[in-house]
Amino acid sequence: MLDKQDSLHEKLRALEQVFLQKLPSKFDEIFDALNQYIADPKNKEALGLLHRHLHTMAGSAGTFGFEALGAQARIFESRLKPLLKDETWSDAELSEYAHDIHDYFSSALLNLDKDAPIAEQPKGQRKDPVHESDHNQLIYLVDDDNGQNQAIVTQLEHFGYEPVCIEQLKDLAIAVATRRPDAIVIELSFPEGKNAGIDEIKRIEQLQRLRIPTIFVSKSSSFESRLLAVKAKGDGYFTKPVDVVALTERMDSLLQRDQNKGYRVLIVDDDVVTSRYYSEVLRNAGMTVFLLNDPTQILSVMTDFRPELLLLDIYMPLCSGVELSRMIRQDNSYVDVPIVFLSSENDMANQLDAVRAGADDFIMKPVSQEYLVSSLSTRAERYRSLRSLIMRDGLTGLYNHTAIKEHLASEILQARRKQAPLALAMIDLDYFKRVNDQYGHATGDQVLRTLARILRQRLRRSDIVGRYGGEEFAIVFPDTDAATARRVLDQVRTAFAKVSQHAENEEFFVTFSAGVADLENTIDPDALFDIADSAMYASKQAGRNRITLAESLQTLDNPVYKLSV
Repeated sequence: MLDKQDSLHEKLRALEQVFLQKLPSKFDEIFDALNQYIADPKNKEALGLLHRHLHTMAGSAGTFGFEALGAQARIFESRLKPLLKDETWSDAELSEYAHDIHDYFSSALLNLDKDAPIAEQPKGQRKDPVHESDHNQLIYLVDDDNGQNQAIVTQLEHFGYEPVCIEQLKDLAIAVATRRPDAIVIELSFPEGKNAGIDEIKRIEQLQRLRIPTIFVSKSSSFESRLLAVKAKGDGYFTKPVDVVALTERMDSLLQRDQNKGYRVLIVDDDVVTSRYYSEVLRNAGMTVFLLNDPTQILSVMTDFRPELLLLDIYMPLCSGVELSRMIRQDNSYVDVPIVFLSSENDMANQLDAVRAGADDFIMKPVSQEYLVSSLSTRAERYRSLRSLIMRDGLTGLYNHTAIKEHLASEILQARRKQAPLALAMIDLDYFKRVNDQYGHATGDQVLRTLARILRQRLRRSDIVGRYGGEEFAIVFPDTDAATARRVLDQVRTAFAKVSQHAENEEFFVTFSAGVADLENTIDPDALFDIADSAMYASKQAGRNRITLAESLQTLDNPVYKLSV
């Protein structure tokens, strides 16, 4: 449950940061509309524009946790309503209103951090790995083979887990009752019996009335042993000696399986009460929801929020959901985003019109919470999977070459606007060709996956990791200078060098070299890649298994760099 809350917290935090970055321009829109209206109080279009901006601010600020800002925007919006009904203000009343708006939003711009639900870190500082959360996943390793236990414990620690050895089978139930683990890795056979491990897992499940993800290990690879493990609801089975990399892959998949994936859902509905109800249902299921009651803002919200599914009402006063769907489908950027209509419309012809306009589904109100969550999750997951085929590297699951370059360009723009640091690291595996030549490409692929996994586990979730090509990886470190990124990455380098790699019955180790640059070197994305890459090759030339920092000597059009190993 804590993991689910952490996941949702991170999603909301990312959205809050996007909203925070956009606030200055949103304030400018309010000021511009206000100035247009002051210049011509008969300009109903300017009045409507000001009202819409304030209405949007009131809804979006509250959605992202800026309660004070949202509440004040709503007050300003309410004060405008008499004017929308053709009432008039005196010059003094208009001047007072304008002064109040300028005074409040100008002050809010200077004090956003104080109002923010999550305080920003000082620029250039970062939380260190393994994760932003202090919670490491607890693994009970139950086996009377102390030698193998220690070998597995050492490897699991490098992957960011918290392994605890239990040598006596009778001690497992006490340990579970004292501190529930995230998973159990247990030997099949003990002195108590050939299948004592299986029997103890069944007993604990009955006593505790809970099921803990369990992986069985054994010297036996027989069909009978594997079947017993399956009947005991085992989530994995490994024969000894255990391939820890493969074991870690299985645990990664197992422990992430039940986590909500935080699908981003955009709800567009003029009915505020109903839309808020469904948004709470989806948020409770772990989704990240943006409520939009003003459809005229749809394109800008989609650009900022990047929804993975749209939930529309079919009837809205300004434009219908069908018209909105056609508008969205005319933009090639959103041609594949799922659109689902949620409406009480029971006329089949109107439902077909919605489908022809590009809708993927039509759900009738009222609808059960379970059905709504299941239906939207299925479509959002399919969309995300298809996007992953385009943006992700098939072998490692990291961002591919094109995606990591796009992310770097985007992050540099944000860093410049925030006047925040940003670092880029390039990584290259040492003597990787030897690994492929000596152990085969399948083993080489396993090494690549291992490095990818350690990078994901030991870096922040806000750090952007990609496979640049071959055995080369790239990492974008937002809000981090080069020196800090180098220190963090060096911890990863040390951990990776200690990970035992396996090829059949042979054990070997692999290291990597890296180079780090930041915006002090250049603000051009391609040039930053080149500089970090040069620093990485300097690490190679200096003996490998090290990290080199690129430091600028000049800040001219053709800067000169020194390399600090």
